[in-house]
Amino acid sequence: MPPRPILAAGGVLYRDGYPDSGPEFLLVHRNRYHDWSLPKGKLDRNESFEDAAVREIREETGFKSQRKDYLGAVTYETNRSRLKLVKYWLMKAKKGRFQPNEEVDRIEWVGIHGAQALLTYNRDARLVERAHSLLTNPTSTRIYLVRHGNAGVRSKWKGPDKKRPLTEKGQQQSLGVAEILARHPVTEIWSSPALRCIETVGPTSDHTETEIQVTKLLKEFTELDVIYEYLSTLGPGSIALSSHKDWIGPLLKDLDSRGVRLRGTRKWPKASIWVLDLADGKVVSGFYEGRG
Repeated sequence: MPPRPILAAGGVLYRDGYPDSGPEFLLVHRNRYHDWSLPKGKLDRNESFEDAAVREIREETGFKSQRKDYLGAVTYETNRSRLKLVKYWLMKAKKGRFQPNEEVDRIEWVGIHGAQALLTYNRDARLVERAHSLLTNPTSTRIYLVRHGNAGVRSKWKGPDKKRPLTEKGQQQSLGVAEILARHPVTEIWSSPALRCIETVGPTSDHTETEIQVTKLLKEFTELDVIYEYLSTLGPGSIALSSHKDWIGPLLKDLDSRGVRLRGTRKWPKASIWVLDLADGKVVSGFYEGRG
């Protein structure tokens, strides 16, 4: 059994900027690694992720903070090939003053474009982009629409179709899905009741310590109007949905016909991921992220 990942927490610390420029975000420079990143650190013994996020921001930046929305969990390998799980919150800056310390030698307050240019790691840039979306439109939601991996031939499976599992190839694809989603902050994971869908996001659930929730609304042969209604009920977050091709394809085609801006291929192969951005419960844009 693989060792449990290193547990850490951090935050996207922001303050109100000028009316025409939007919020500003605090980035930290770590002299030890020569990188620009977001404040974060390992949990102390018996410490919660939430408390660790507040503490780490105070210790690294000198600022007290108020915890806002949960931004999600990301995972990555450390320099020593250990898996690290970091949970992030949107944090509003309160009183404080920066003093160089063992972890951080410089800080910068920057807008969204400055953050995208300065941050060393794409995973941090995605967190700031998500934070910016929430601050500019609190109804914004990001969906990671996952088609289940390879589960063999339906006609050759002798049991209930709902219990048809992933093949060995499908299991490898599920690891690929987890690798892709690890680059994005994920707050929730939902799945069709079909075992093959649940198994496709199983490694993602394990890596992010995020429970898989099951809903019949994501099952096969769900009508598009039901899917649209379901999407409109999802609260702000970065949510992975594991489901089936029979409505994923028609949904993308319908969005295209409505003039919604979609980037990338119009395919949806097994273990593929489409990213959809919603505002006020409606899909406003999307792009093809890849295949696990």
